[in-house]
Amino acid sequence: MKLHEFYKRFDDTPNEERFMVFNPTSDPCSLFVIFQRLTIVRAQKKYFEDQEVHLLKVAEEEFNKRENNGH
Repeated sequence: MKLHEFYKRFDDTPNEERFMVFNPTSDPCSLFVIFQRLTIVRAQKKYFEDQEVHLLKVAEEEFNKRENNGH
């Protein structure tokens, strides 16, 4: 399932069904728990993508300084 499919289907799910627990024998879960976990994971993903861009920019600037100074 694609992420956008989950969000659409979650939005279409009646509120009382969002909190129904399923798979109680291993890791009890509900659609709402999955929604919360996906929200956290996506926020972390965005943070780390932004960090990657920032760190690569800082490294590029440092490499450029060193090349321009003859190092």
